[in-house]
Amino acid sequence: MVCACKEKTEKSSLPKLGTAAIDFNFQDLRGQTWSLDKVRGKVVLLRFWADWCPYCRYEMPVIDKYYRKLNKEGFLVLAVNVKQSAEVALAFTAQLDITFPVPLDPDGKIARRYGVYAIPTNFLIDRQGVIREILIGEVFREEAVLRDLLKDYFKFERRGEEK
Repeated sequence: MVCACKEKTEKSSLPKLGTAAIDFNFQDLRGQTWSLDKVRGKVVLLRFWADWCPYCRYEMPVIDKYYRKLNKEGFLVLAVNVKQSAEVALAFTAQLDITFPVPLDPDGKIARRYGVYAIPTNFLIDRQGVIREILIGEVFREEAVLRDLLKDYFKFERRGEEK
């Protein structure tokens, strides 16, 4: 069973697996601009979230743990805050000590382009800019899910040897 925090929006079709990711252009909380071209060559977890979603509160630290571990190897998390102010997004991420970039989508334009109808929604984009996974709702409660998602792109130490 998949759980998600739904907002009253028109449900539209999501981009398809195995197709090129839809181009985006947005600014994060630190003022840095992000686009699909800028992230090419990295494995990207493009995550759409909001502070009112209870799953985001416990999933974000799990995601951040892997971001800290794999960032230098080419793992990038872009956690797109949807329809909230920079102040709200900053307060939420500061409280959880999140280190990955948090772009803002204040009018929900990019979320709509990606067909997002539930929060959180995650897209795993490979180094060539192709969507490899679409995950909607509560999926990263357990670290193993994220680890399994990333195992084809990064080397992990054997279980029990992890630092």
